[in-house]
Amino acid sequence: MTIMRSLTMTYSLADQNFKQTKSVGIFNVSTQLLENLSKHVHFTQLSLLSNSTLKGKLNLSPEVSIKYHDQAIGSRLGRILWDQWGVYEAMKKSGNEWLFLPKGFAAFLRRPAFKVAVYSYDSIHEFYRIHYPNAISWFERRYFTQSLKATLKHANLIFTDSDFAKDELRRLAFSFKLYPPKIITAGIGFSEYKNLPSVKRNSILFLTSSWPHKLTTRGVNFIERWQRRTGFSGSVDLVGSLPVGLRLPQLKGWRHHSRLPEQAYRKFLSESKALLFFSAYEGFGMPPVEAVIAGTCPVFSDLSVTREVMGERGYLFSNDSYESFEESLNKALSVSETQIKLWAEQLLQRHNWEKVVARIIQGLEQVRK
Repeated sequence: MTIMRSLTMTYSLADQNFKQTKSVGIFNVSTQLLENLSKHVHFTQLSLLSNSTLKGKLNLSPEVSIKYHDQAIGSRLGRILWDQWGVYEAMKKSGNEWLFLPKGFAAFLRRPAFKVAVYSYDSIHEFYRIHYPNAISWFERRYFTQSLKATLKHANLIFTDSDFAKDELRRLAFSFKLYPPKIITAGIGFSEYKNLPSVKRNSILFLTSSWPHKLTTRGVNFIERWQRRTGFSGSVDLVGSLPVGLRLPQLKGWRHHSRLPEQAYRKFLSESKALLFFSAYEGFGMPPVEAVIAGTCPVFSDLSVTREVMGERGYLFSNDSYESFEESLNKALSVSETQIKLWAEQLLQRHNWEKVVARIIQGLEQVRK
């Protein structure tokens, strides 16, 4: 198939801010995807809707035209007005054929007068509606449900990070009595770590969150139990927010970091002996992949999507079984460096930006015909 070199697209990052984002993972994917798309020769015009917090922080081709819209991050009302009105107005002024929304939601108060492509990560709000109905306000749940319905109605093309997420969107579309547009699993790319440490610290890294589906309290209990049983004398570094009221064990070596800059986090990750990743729901689950690439063995919740993404690499555990967790963590701490390097090579081949961009370009070309 011959691909025409005439794609024009506006990519919206205006509503993304590292300090305010609820998901660092989505922020990183959104920015890295743009950086890789910007180097692609099939775009005759690529425009970026941005905000001042991103100035100088994106590695973009000089041909990318940038417009700044700080109202998109100024307040909650400003964000809503941007979502429902501002982004479409800015898109119309760009004169491009495609609007690309990397955070998964289209406006529900307006119909687009141009082609819309959306990158969707999961159906977490539906999961919360069923399992944690009081964790999200009625307004937020309603707002994102309507936005998801608008995406399924008005988007010309939806990209997802996994086959699991694609199946979730199809299931929800039919539950809403909607026929979804073309959905393509684009995936997520990862880059090789440079200058990995020659010696690991005697530490494990645990990613935490105040969101209930991240199972932070259960993780703390499992790790404390494991440390008391094994006599582990190293450090336990917790990175992320904590549930309200959670008290950490008074054990030597436990340290909590609410949020780390990207470079500091990468250093922690590459120096640790194991990464612990608890979750009841994911659309992809990036941290286990990142851990392997950083030379660290991941121990992660056994979900259908983590099995899809990781294959036989790293060590799974059942969220309902401490014994399963203990067995996997002990294996992770004794796995060879050679094995982790082999896993890293396989994952970098499987999840890379060149393949992701190729799937996106092909999808855009197929739908425009």
